[in-house]
Amino acid sequence: MKDTTSLVGAYYSGKSVLVTGATGFMGKVLVEKLLRSCHDVKTIYVCVRPKGGRSMQTRVEHLLKCKVFDRVREESPRFHEKVKPISAELTKPNLAISCEDLEELISEVNVIFHCAATVRFDESLKNALLLNVLGTQQLLRLAHQMKNLEALIHVSTAYSNCNRRHIEEVFYPIPVEPKKLLDMMAWMDESLIEAITPNLIADWPNTYTFSKALTEHLIQQEKGDLNVAIIRPSIVGASWQEPFPEIHLAGVLA
Repeated sequence: MKDTTSLVGAYYSGKSVLVTGATGFMGKVLVEKLLRSCHDVKTIYVCVRPKGGRSMQTRVEHLLKCKVFDRVREESPRFHEKVKPISAELTKPNLAISCEDLEELISEVNVIFHCAATVRFDESLKNALLLNVLGTQQLLRLAHQMKNLEALIHVSTAYSNCNRRHIEEVFYPIPVEPKKLLDMMAWMDESLIEAITPNLIADWPNTYTFSKALTEHLIQQEKGDLNVAIIRPSIVGASWQEPFPEIHLAGVLA
C-alpha cells in the first residue's frame, strides 16, 4: 500500500511550533496549513497581544472562527486544542511573556515562524524599526534560549533589496548599522526622526522595505549557531487552491 504521509507532515509529527503574526494573513494560512496537513503536530503556540480593546484570548477565539479554518474545522473539529495562545509583545525583552509560558516555550519549541511585522508603506521610521527590527532582535534572543529549537523561519519580502537591479539569495551590505539606528530611535524625538528619514532610507522607496533590509542584516549578525531561513515572498494575493480558492485578506473573493 502506498504511503501517503508527506515528508513535511512526518517532520512535524510530535513537534511544537511557535508562530508570530498568526492573526495576519500569512500567519493565519500558515497555522491552518500546519493543522490540516501536519495532523500529528504537537502544539502550535501563537503569539498575540491585546489590541483595539480586545484581549489576547478574544483575538485568538476570533482567529479560530475565521472562514480560513472551515476546512480543518470540518476534518478535525477539535483542532483548536492544539493551538495555545501566548500573550506577547515583540518589542519587549523576552517578548513580555509570562514566566510560566516562557519556561514552556524554552523547553518545548522546535520550530519558529516569524511572520509578525508592520507592512504599512507609510509607517513612521521609528515604528517600522521597533516592530520589524527590534521585534526580530528580541525574538532571536529568546530563540537562543530554546533547548530544542531546530529552525527559525523569518518572513521578509522580495522588496527588501529593491534598490538593486539584480537580487540573489544572499545578504547584501547596508549603509547603516541596525543596532546603532535602534539606539538612535531611543533618544531622538519624532520631529528629528521625521526630518532625517529621507536621508536614512536613501534609495529604498519606503520605511517598510528599508526596515526589512535592516532586519535581514540584523539576523545575519545575531543568528549565531541558529538554523535560520529567510523567506522573501513577493506581493501576497488571493490563494490559488488551499485552504480553498480565492481566499484573501478580506475573506473570499466574489
